[in-house]
Amino acid sequence: MKITTLIVDDEVMARTSLERYCNKSEHIELIGLAENGKAALQKLEEQKIELILLDIEMPELTGIELLDQLPYLPQVVFTTSNTDYAFDAYEYDVTDFLKKPITPIRFSASIDKVLARRDKMNSVAAFSAQREMYVKDDGKLIRIAYDQILYFENVGDYISIKTLQGNYIMYGTMKALDARLEYPGFLKVHRSYIINLEKIKDIQDNNLVIEGKVIPISRAYKPILLRSLNIIN
Repeated sequence: MKITTLIVDDEVMARTSLERYCNKSEHIELIGLAENGKAALQKLEEQKIELILLDIEMPELTGIELLDQLPYLPQVVFTTSNTDYAFDAYEYDVTDFLKKPITPIRFSASIDKVLARRDKMNSVAAFSAQREMYVKDDGKLIRIAYDQILYFENVGDYISIKTLQGNYIMYGTMKALDARLEYPGFLKVHRSYIINLEKIKDIQDNNLVIEGKVIPISRAYKPILLRSLNIIN
């Protein structure tokens, strides 16, 4: 999968050179070019971008100031003729530091670093997705281990997460949540409920009980639920 990329540089020749390198790379999908930090900020707010090829010394808004204002932090490769910014590269944990003029070989090596870092980040995210989830609560990200979740309940435009420790609210739909949950113990039993199979106390007719909560089982989901249980007659 190609990595979506934005070039940010106030020098026309530098933008043209980087654009040519990007268009020749089979790994890059060039989303756009920005001649200053303000234009880049607008593009980054409009769409998700995975990589910024970023000049530092620009008028109005420097590359460093741009990073401080970003709504999210993609991978960054500094492109500059001033090596004094090497410490800033370390501080912002940028993927690479390209000194101008940039050669095709050095550019290609930098993209290899970007791809390797993306693969590592995806691997870590996949590891986390199999064990836990994080939800926003009062300005913080709260970790919730899957084995602590009792069930999810649809409440209007929100989803209530019932856990052994308490309740949390997240915005979204049950369909989107169900598609993202990778824990095999979760199962949708009703349009408004996703339950943790390990927390079921008993099942009777078209209802099941978890921690005293009676949860309905839709006719369409009941056969799937029964096939998921180790029923010994």
